[in-house]
Amino acid sequence: MSGSPKTPAKRKPALIVFMIALLAVPALLLWTYFAPQEEGKPTFEKLQSQTESSDKTPLEAMEDMWEHHTGHGPIALELANLYFEDGQYKKAIEFYNNFLESDTSQTGWHVRLDMSRAYSALMMKDSAVSQLRLMLEKDPTHPGALYNLGAIEANSGDFTSAREAWQKLIESHPQDTLAVFAKASLPKLNKPDGHP
Repeated sequence: MSGSPKTPAKRKPALIVFMIALLAVPALLLWTYFAPQEEGKPTFEKLQSQTESSDKTPLEAMEDMWEHHTGHGPIALELANLYFEDGQYKKAIEFYNNFLESDTSQTGWHVRLDMSRAYSALMMKDSAVSQLRLMLEKDPTHPGALYNLGAIEANSGDFTSAREAWQKLIESHPQDTLAVFAKASLPKLNKPDGHP
């Protein structure tokens, strides 16, 4: 019985530590989120909000932002997308490359899919395929890269390569919409390379 009075005393410090942690952790997380930002590069959102009242087109506004904040990755990406939408594929590629030079995110390499589409629009098959292969080095079963690779190869008459890319897509992502499209396109590739 002499052990029972000591048990609550041992629990008390652990309970106090637990209660302090219960209060301190959320407070620390809130402080981290709402704390004042260090001076340096302004955020893309802040820069974009400064141009919203402008009479300029979104493309012109982004070009002005780039002029004042050259090297800012999110601006480069937005400019690339705007140039792509405007059909200015060479400029889009230039700014996708600018973005990739400054990007430190885990998913920034996905812009290579857009770059390959821009190269395709410029009829630069080798460059388009090269971008897709770079993507497939990082993610060998990336649905967009496999589908676009198959489409580019099919459009250039390399039905064997198209079939390989689409088969891999179908095997690795059978429920993906792109796999469904690839599966529907495979019967059109029944003829061997070089034969109509």
